[in-house]
Amino acid sequence: MAGPQRVAGEAGMALVETLLVAVVFIVPLIGVLGVLSDLHRGALAVSAAAREAGFEAARSGSAAQADLVVDAAVDVAFSDHGIDARSADVRWTGAPGLDRGGVIEVEVAYPIEVLQLPFMGGVSESRVWVKARHVARIDPYMSRE
Repeated sequence: MAGPQRVAGEAGMALVETLLVAVVFIVPLIGVLGVLSDLHRGALAVSAAAREAGFEAARSGSAAQADLVVDAAVDVAFSDHGIDARSADVRWTGAPGLDRGGVIEVEVAYPIEVLQLPFMGGVSESRVWVKARHVARIDPYMSRE
């Protein structure tokens, strides 16, 4: 009984099949992992920015000062995560006059490019907005001067 016979010209076909599988499955998988990592990094940056901005605004003495510290806190939180904060959407509201015992509500949103290519960035306008909201209470006993 003879063993399996090779057909002429099949030498190296396993290598070709492996490369095809790699291109068809592994390359898109790496792209999806890149998008998921961007989403996670954006979610961490947005939640940190909302939390820190709320904390700093609650310690402010005036609405003008609160506006400045909210912007600064968002910039720092985004830069800590390696993200440019210019496209972030930041909104905050507070008790009139920032009265003691009132609340400050901060909402931060940031767009994440969904369709992107390695080394090229976004290839379309498809975005997912990552949002965070934080409510901070203005301490009724803390000195704000």
